[in-house]
Amino acid sequence: MRKGTYAGYKGKEFRFIEGENNIKLISNDINDSKLGFTPSSKNNNVYSKIVDVEETDYLVYITPFATYMGYEFPASKSSEGNILLDTNNIEIARKLGFEQTDKYLYSKIVSKREVEITENKKQYSL
Repeated sequence: MRKGTYAGYKGKEFRFIEGENNIKLISNDINDSKLGFTPSSKNNNVYSKIVDVEETDYLVYITPFATYMGYEFPASKSSEGNILLDTNNIEIARKLGFEQTDKYLYSKIVSKREVEITENKKQYSL
């Protein structure tokens, strides 16, 4: 499940980190070395490439949502194969068996098979 900042570059979409006058694209695919990505000195399964924003096709912020029992919730990875759902709607929380996890927050961990994940992409600018 993807969440955060992503950039379109050379027909693919990559996570990115903002720099001062550029961005650092992040990949876990060794094949992206063909695009000039280099391995991280700390983790051999992570590759990166620094590019100017003008070299990208677009920048977006992705927020994942999960549809569960006919309702849409913000979604986060919980543990392998599970999704964490949150709501501040006490009626829906009670109806669907959510537990209170904060003063006005109710949460439930469900199997990924029980939900349909969608992504909301909003244009992002530096």
